[in-house]
Amino acid sequence: MYRHPRADHPGFAKPAQKRPVRAGVRRFRVLVVDRDEDRRDLTCVELSVLGHRAEEAWDTRQALVALASEAFDVVIVDDQTPGFDLLEVTEFLLAATQPTRRRPAVVVISADLDLRRRIALLQAGVIEVVSRPLSLAPLHGVLTRIHRTL
Repeated sequence: MYRHPRADHPGFAKPAQKRPVRAGVRRFRVLVVDRDEDRRDLTCVELSVLGHRAEEAWDTRQALVALASEAFDVVIVDDQTPGFDLLEVTEFLLAATQPTRRRPAVVVISADLDLRRRIALLQAGVIEVVSRPLSLAPLHGVLTRIHRTL
């Protein structure tokens, strides 16, 4: 788990690409859990562009260790995360948060989930299920909705 280095790359740091978070909008600390390195990197860069701090984990075990040791506002999880079933992942992620910390908002990224599965995830504590690919505009919308609910 580490801060994403590509956001600091000289080719990325053009003034037009880095947008400051607007006044009144909270900066989130986001944990991105995805088995695919390219998608994980892209999501982290998009979060950095939006002004949020992104850290990454490639599987459930890394995510659990990160949540046990640090506080995150949002956890973005791929529906194909290795290690556990997605419902188990959601329960473990929420349970791994230290009792003194507020539970993070869990967002699931999925290419294909049926309605029953989505309902089960929402009942398990997932804030939102988002379609893949997750581009900048939908990601901003999700984080804005989470900010409003907090």
